[in-house]
Amino acid sequence: MVKRRKKKGHVAIPFLIAFLLSMILIGGVAVYLFDLIGGDNETIIKNAGNVKKPGTDSNMTLLFVLDEDEAPEPLTFLIARVCPADKRIMFVSMPTNMLSVVGGRQATLADFYNNGGAQQLKEAIAYESEIVVDRYIILDSEAFQKISNIFAGVNYVVPAGTRGFTESNAPQYLGPSQMEKLITYPLFENGETQRSAMVADIITEMVNQTDYERIAASMDSNFKTLINMVETDISAIDYKNHKDALKYMYTYGSEIAVFRIAMGGSQDENDDVFILSGNFYNTVKEFFEETVTPRPTEAASETKPTEE
Repeated sequence: MVKRRKKKGHVAIPFLIAFLLSMILIGGVAVYLFDLIGGDNETIIKNAGNVKKPGTDSNMTLLFVLDEDEAPEPLTFLIARVCPADKRIMFVSMPTNMLSVVGGRQATLADFYNNGGAQQLKEAIAYESEIVVDRYIILDSEAFQKISNIFAGVNYVVPAGTRGFTESNAPQYLGPSQMEKLITYPLFENGETQRSAMVADIITEMVNQTDYERIAASMDSNFKTLINMVETDISAIDYKNHKDALKYMYTYGSEIAVFRIAMGGSQDENDDVFILSGNFYNTVKEFFEETVTPRPTEAASETKPTEE
């Protein structure tokens, strides 16, 4: 069995900056929000004439894993489908108790991850959901809270009856530790199914509430802190191939995040495993087609440069 432990790895600096500081996961993520890496807004506007609309080859599917080492809190698996040309990111969280098959063996996603790591988890997700993951990023508690702090938390309506939180029907501010506590809360009335749906929802809210200018201003210093906090298979070539697409999405995008729910359930009330609905892929396939229908609110504001 693969022991859950703190994971560290070295990757190309420019690309990881983009992924960690622009697309946060769960916290945090979320990769493509952060254009940047082109610098401040003045530079972006000055060079706006060179911003080209990217093609569909810039789309990418990322898997974020919140792995809190030996802590009793559950794992968290969040998929982010990034479509720069359409200025959209779709989040969907997969229940850790979801059944799948890898190499003829049936088990839950948590089992596949604990025994075979991120690569086997990717295979399990692809088999059951038809979503093929391109790259993964693994965060521990320390990295998650650091990134959540960079993005300044989120205003969110906490589900009623959640222990340790104020009972309120109104949004309440959640800092890094509170976000992590809510995301890994194991006692929701509807169990892991409810938790996974809430994870995708809260991350969507976090991304859409983010002040990108503030994050860009502190990018370098934050990166130096985060570089050894994660494990990922993102490479420098990945960044080179997606840099212009990130700049386009950052320049012209607005409230770009949406989420979908992993539909399904147990065979009976005594089951502790989740079976994904056979219709699930139909709820997300628009994000995997060559053209995604833009939302009416996606139009660039009058203050933004004209896209080419």
